[in-house]
Amino acid sequence: MSKRHSSKYFNAITAMAVAATAVVVVAPTVSEASSFSDVNPTHQFYDAIKSLSERGIINGFQDGTFKPGQNLTRGQAAKIIAGVLQLDTKNVTNPKFKDIPISHQYYGAIAALKQAGIIDGYEDGTFRQGANIQRNHVAKIIANALNLKAENVDALPFTDVRIDYKEAIVALFENNVTTGKTATLFDGFSNVTRGQMAAFITRAEAVRNQTPQPAQSVTFKVENYKASGIVINGSTYSFHSSISSIFTETNKTALTGATITATVENGVLTKINNVTLNKSGTAESRVVLDSTATIDSLTINADYVAVRNVSVTGNATITSAVLTEVEFEGAKITGDLIVDDQVAGSIASMNNKFAADGKSGTKVKLENSRAGKVYVKRNDVSIVSDTVINEITITAKVTLINLDGTVTKATVESSAKLDIKGNATIGQILLTTAVELALKVKGIVNTLSVNNPNAQITVGAGLKINELSIPAGSTAEKIIINYAEIASQIVKVIIGNVPSTSKPNPGTPSTGGGSGTPTPPVIDNKLNVRTITELNQALKTAKHGDTIKLMTSLTGDINLTSLVNLDFNGHTLTGSVTITEPKATGSYSLTPTGTGTIAGDLVINAPNVNINIDGLTVEGETVIY
Repeated sequence: MSKRHSSKYFNAITAMAVAATAVVVVAPTVSEASSFSDVNPTHQFYDAIKSLSERGIINGFQDGTFKPGQNLTRGQAAKIIAGVLQLDTKNVTNPKFKDIPISHQYYGAIAALKQAGIIDGYEDGTFRQGANIQRNHVAKIIANALNLKAENVDALPFTDVRIDYKEAIVALFENNVTTGKTATLFDGFSNVTRGQMAAFITRAEAVRNQTPQPAQSVTFKVENYKASGIVINGSTYSFHSSISSIFTETNKTALTGATITATVENGVLTKINNVTLNKSGTAESRVVLDSTATIDSLTINADYVAVRNVSVTGNATITSAVLTEVEFEGAKITGDLIVDDQVAGSIASMNNKFAADGKSGTKVKLENSRAGKVYVKRNDVSIVSDTVINEITITAKVTLINLDGTVTKATVESSAKLDIKGNATIGQILLTTAVELALKVKGIVNTLSVNNPNAQITVGAGLKINELSIPAGSTAEKIIINYAEIASQIVKVIIGNVPSTSKPNPGTPSTGGGSGTPTPPVIDNKLNVRTITELNQALKTAKHGDTIKLMTSLTGDINLTSLVNLDFNGHTLTGSVTITEPKATGSYSLTPTGTGTIAGDLVINAPNVNINIDGLTVEGETVIY
């Protein structure tokens, strides 16, 4: 141990997992493993013992045996490690251990390792060379001596690892020096035998001496695998600890027939680039993929699949082979969740026949799961989520969709007749085309933004709309087909950025509109803007405490020189935002009602102001003076 942790243990490194055995005895008589009467060519440690013996690092006993099952002592371990490292054991500084005189057979090895900072003694000044060495101590020594490093300290399957040995044990586990006593136990307090030490040492040497090979990509269909590895095209590959939780016994059903693209480095699968699941379950027994690993992308090409706890850095795609239901539990999708209208490859092509025959109503369930955006490209899909969906886009082919949950923004790209059903709270519905839309949702839409004056909308009786925004020159009656019946469900109508003169009532048309570039009026201390020009004008006319609300995503840089609240309203400003108020005090918010994104830098020079940016994503740099 290092002097900071001086105690009962060898100083350094945490070695490969299961004890290893190193031996050096007084007056050995044989030096080749093949000559040891108790180590024949079929012995599990034969090659390791032979390698160390031929190099003169270990020897046997005078009776011609090696005794591979005998416990290894601390002194023997020191002799072996010093020999492997080829340390100078003659020109050494005396470590002054009370029980290791300079005449001791292991004095040179122990002194050399102490001088190199690889081992230490006990607090009472002894080394205790005759004591048995434990797996924990061997792990630390080997990892330290052979410079094996851990990449992911938290990716360890063992439940009995002490924190002070964890990094060393991970280093051995990741480099396949050890696999533990069982799948979940390292058993660090058990003794290491002579044979085990020989195996650990030679495995660690192989890792240190291997010539790095360039990373390669391999695509394969999963047939079978073991915890130790998988055979691909006749070659056996082990799993890096960061992805080993994918290839578990419980995931075998889900991975049967799966197509995987992975990155291979030096015979180890180090990264999963894509997983395509092709095994379907049933309503009574879902196929489950449960893993804490991170993968680049995921394709679900089978019905009744449940994905749990997986992190996807790219997109997750649900193909049309999913006819009935797919669910995500505890999953994190950084990219997009795409409900596609295609199948992946030929594996699920027969299933597509049923989709074409009218099998529909696919449900996508999100439980404690998140995605960047959701794209629905397929008809009659139900999205059910217990967490907020940031953005959902409904493409042109879709005529029916069901939404259950909370959605920050829903964009309708369809130019056909579209029915939206379900129970939902939606921050904004944006219609960019001349869609014929039936809003049969029960719940609340905060803002219904209609950009095309030819849109035709029917509103169901169970929906409240806080704000209806329509193009200049149009009226609520022209846009909302059943306006006379549901006018009381609309709190406010904005026509071309101008509010109606009164709360809309049946038979009372809303007025407003105009041409040119209007100056955004103050509406309940809010300025609603749809262009960068309107935003800059609003910044000039707004008073302290007013709120400027983005009604769509904009492009351009802006400067705030007065404390007006800028409500991104779930939209993106592609540009930089500079706030300059060095003398101002008080509180200020960039996202008073939700979320937003600055696709540029955020520069703040307001040292006396409490600025709240919760819910705001800044893709550039945030600079605070």
